[in-house]
Amino acid sequence: MNKRKPIALTLYEKLGEKAQLLPEQMLHIMQATPKDHIYTRPALGGGVWDYVTGVYVKKVLNYVFGWDWDFIVKEHGVEGNLIWVLGQLKVRTKDGREIVKEQFGRAGAKKRKDGTGYLDFGNDLKAATTDALKKCASEFGIASDVYGKNEFREIKYEEIAELPKPVKEVKAEAPKERVIIESKLDIAKMRGELK
Repeated sequence: MNKRKPIALTLYEKLGEKAQLLPEQMLHIMQATPKDHIYTRPALGGGVWDYVTGVYVKKVLNYVFGWDWDFIVKEHGVEGNLIWVLGQLKVRTKDGREIVKEQFGRAGAKKRKDGTGYLDFGNDLKAATTDALKKCASEFGIASDVYGKNEFREIKYEEIAELPKPVKEVKAEAPKERVIIESKLDIAKMRGELK
């Protein structure tokens, strides 16, 4: 069985503590988001925002961490027409270590036309929760090319089974002497041979 060495995620881990994410996990987290999973929507105040769905983020988390992750809402509230959520994403490594990220998410509160209350508070709360989950996952690197376009650089991993053998240095042959003939006919003939 071919066991891969974990990649050190931080300088601290390089100096002593070993990371427990395999190179394949890191690459899947940091890879470019497939174009068919990137959507756009109008931004508040004009413009357009790119985003990924909560379903995509959950699929990546399930694939990378083998369903060994949890998300909880630590707090939630309403301010004006916004519902906010403080969420916590916790993933576990193969050795049982936990990596935790917390982030806020928000959603617009949709109110009834007559102003008597919320149209569907539960649905708005779910939208804010999904937003918090996506923000936490982006701190791990999932969809970081979508949510941090200026900072993202795609990482490519190539496994090399063995190093290529060194190429033997070939000594260049001494240039052959050329005979220059000053006749116009011979020069024309030489040009034709060179073509």
